[in-house]
Amino acid sequence: MSAEQYLNGLSSLLRELQETQLETVRTVGAAVGRSVADGGIVHLFGAGHSHMAAEEVFVRAGTLTTTRAIWPEQITDKIERVEGLGPSVLKMGDVRPGEILFVISNSGINPMPIDVALEAKQRGAVTVAVSSRQHSLAAPCRHSGGKRLFEVCDHFLDTRVPAGDAILQLPELPYPIGPASTIASVALIQAAMAEAVAWMVGHGYEPPVRISRNMPGGDAHNDALGQRYRSRIPELG
Repeated sequence: MSAEQYLNGLSSLLRELQETQLETVRTVGAAVGRSVADGGIVHLFGAGHSHMAAEEVFVRAGTLTTTRAIWPEQITDKIERVEGLGPSVLKMGDVRPGEILFVISNSGINPMPIDVALEAKQRGAVTVAVSSRQHSLAAPCRHSGGKRLFEVCDHFLDTRVPAGDAILQLPELPYPIGPASTIASVALIQAAMAEAVAWMVGHGYEPPVRISRNMPGGDAHNDALGQRYRSRIPELG
């Protein structure tokens, strides 16, 4: 029963994302398409569990090869709450003017993701917050500037996940279960990537889409893309 309720909750959440976030997804996707067409790299950063959404797009079959997760290994909750690390984090990512940076933090209140977004904007990058407005407004901001992640970024993709992340309430428990932020974040980001590919095709550019290496011709196709982008994404080597 609980499993069915959780899956139904996810289905409802995905429908809600389509109903409320599609316009922003299309705007972000077009920006990604333009940036990649101009030779740019798409960067993704997430701390704590949000790093999983960044990694899911990185070196992933069926989406753009020109994506790179910054600091892909998990960052502990304590470090996520440390202010002033934005410049150090971005040194790892080689974020350049005009490129797109997705900053993923469902709560959107901790200093590190906010600092990363602020530093990226100073470097001339276009920032996209992937966060929950409801969660962000339910807790005090931990950054000295007083602004939450969605308030400092150029674009905002709202996961629509309730405060506390979980979406299933059992009558026997005083707290909800069934986290959904990773699924919502990945859905929004991959929807933007799909829109970017469509934008590139529609404007006469060949999108650098990676295919499964477990399909015939996959290795040769991906190796050719790797040669094009290895100078910016060493992990393709």
